Amino acid sequence: MVLNGTKTIESRWSMNKIVPFEKIKNDEIIYLKETGKDVSTIAKVDRVEFYCLTESKVKELVDVYGEKIGIDDKEAFYQKNKNKKYGTLIWLKDVKNIESFKVKKSYGSGWLIIE
Repeated sequence: MVLNGTKTIESRWSMNKIVPFEKIKNDEIIYLKETGKDVSTIAKVDRVEFYCLTESKVKELVDVYGEKIGIDDKEAFYQKNKNKKYGTLIWLKDVKNIESFKVKKSYGSGWLIIE
């Protein structure tokens, strides 16, 4: 979805202030992977916004940005995330396919910082 341009915003929703909340910055390079697959895409951060969420803010963000986030079922997504406390929206640019590689994730996190 990211490579073909239908998903232009990466989103993270959490109960706690975990990465990438207030950590990621414009123009940083991020690596992306589909669930259950190897890392295969690279992108640059065009813009990033952080939110302290309420149920109404989650609904607003899903309604406004849902398609660009790649949400197929907005109501189901809202129900799953309505109680989350922190949100990060990351607008992507310069998206490119790269030679895939594996990454070992720890602690069930969907986000890793590589320095």
